[in-house]
Amino acid sequence: MEIKTKHKKFKSFTDLYSFMVDGHLEEISVTMKYPDGTKSNGIMPIDMVLSFKCIEDIKSLDKELKELATKHNEDINKVREIAETYNEMNHFDDEEGEIQSQLENIESSNELKQIIQQLVNERLQA
Repeated sequence: MEIKTKHKKFKSFTDLYSFMVDGHLEEISVTMKYPDGTKSNGIMPIDMVLSFKCIEDIKSLDKELKELATKHNEDINKVREIAETYNEMNHFDDEEGEIQSQLENIESSNELKQIIQQLVNERLQA
């Protein structure tokens, strides 16, 4: 996927997020070109870009997450969801408890959740 703005092209949301933070931008107009050749246009607020960045961050942990899923006999998608939720908790204020509630609603052992939280915090927390 390619992310294009009037300023330049980006290969990842991580790069776009850094650009927005450095430029003190709260939102940015983007055109996204997908591998199948389709495009979409729109304005993305920085929180949305940060959410996509968090997903990209979790992909960097995919090998470890797959190993945890196998070891704990858990679905890899559920393990990824837990990791994404913990990563979001590191970046977003959860004043209303929505992220915490989302995490609590994921059915998995507390032991596995704690292991994933530790992995996310060690590898991704800035």
